[in-house]
Amino acid sequence: MNFFRVIGIVFFVMSGLIYTLERGFSLISTSIVKAGFYSGTKTGEVPIVEASGFSTNFFVPLFLVIGVVLVIYDFKKK
Repeated sequence: MNFFRVIGIVFFVMSGLIYTLERGFSLISTSIVKAGFYSGTKTGEVPIVEASGFSTNFFVPLFLVIGVVLVIYDFKKK
C-alpha cells in the first residue's frame, strides 16, 4: 500500500473540494446582494460580485502543498 501517495491524493482532493465550495458559496452570497439591489429601487452604485480567490482560505494552498510533498516523497522513496 502506498500510504503517502494515498494521503497526498486525499489532500489534493480536499484542497479542490474546499476551494470549489468556498468559491461557489461566495458567488451565491454576493449574488444575493446584487439581486436585492436589482429588486429594489436600483439607486446608487451596483455591487460588484467577486468570487473568493485561491489564497483567501489558508487551508487550500496548505493542503495542496502537503499533497504535492507527500506524493513526491512517495515517488522518491521508491
